[in-house]
Amino acid sequence: MYIAMQTADSNGTLNTEISTFYGIRYDTRYRSAILSTEHLNHDYVIPMDPKDYEDAVKQILAAMASNAQMINLGESIVSRGRKGEARQVKPQKLTIRTS
Repeated sequence: MYIAMQTADSNGTLNTEISTFYGIRYDTRYRSAILSTEHLNHDYVIPMDPKDYEDAVKQILAAMASNAQMINLGESIVSRGRKGEARQVKPQKLTIRTS
């Protein structure tokens, strides 16, 4: 499955990226979701509250169950940075669309 997302780099430059989606996990220390993709040198980080993370996981599971080929994170902004690089960004709520 692929994931389409709007990313912001360390300079604040916005780009639309499409990557292979491998998974998502929650980092309680930074209160952020971490997206796993084929990009081994970058982290894709989405600051969010735990309940919003659980809601996002339910949406992803529904997309997987429907055999969607692509999930789209819509207007949410995903921070893209080097592995382990932390950012202070406003928490996001995801509304995931499928294709």
